[in-house]
Amino acid sequence: MIELLVSILIFAFGMLGLVGLQSRTLAYGQMSLYRSQATALTDDIMDRMRADRANAKSGRWDTGLTDNAASITGTTTIADKDRKEWKLEVEDLLPEGQGAIERSIVGGLPMFTITVVWKERGDTQTFTTMSSL
Repeated sequence: MIELLVSILIFAFGMLGLVGLQSRTLAYGQMSLYRSQATALTDDIMDRMRADRANAKSGRWDTGLTDNAASITGTTTIADKDRKEWKLEVEDLLPEGQGAIERSIVGGLPMFTITVVWKERGDTQTFTTMSSL
C-alpha cells in the first residue's frame, strides 16, 4: 500500500514538472515570435528607405520612440506614408511596441539605426540594427 502512495507522489511531481516545462516552452515561443517580428519590421523599414534614398539621406525618415503613428499627420510624401504604416505595424504586432529611426553621419556616409522596443512579461525588450543605404 505504501509503495502505491509513493509511486503516486512521484508521478504527481513528474506531472507538475511537465506542466512547468510546457508553460516555459510556450513563453519562449512567444518571445521568439516577438523577436522575429521585430527583425522583420526592421528589414521592412530599411527596404522602404532604400526605395526612397534621397529622402532617407536628407533625414525625412527620422522618427523618435515617443512618436506614434497618430502623430504623423502629413502623408503626402512616400516617406511620411511609409513611416506611418511602419509605426502602425510596430504598434499592432508588438505589445506596447515603439519604433525609432535615427540617421547619423559616419565617415561622410549616412548610417541608420533602427530601434524597436516592446514590453514582454514586465520587461522591456529592445532590438536595434544599424545599416547604411
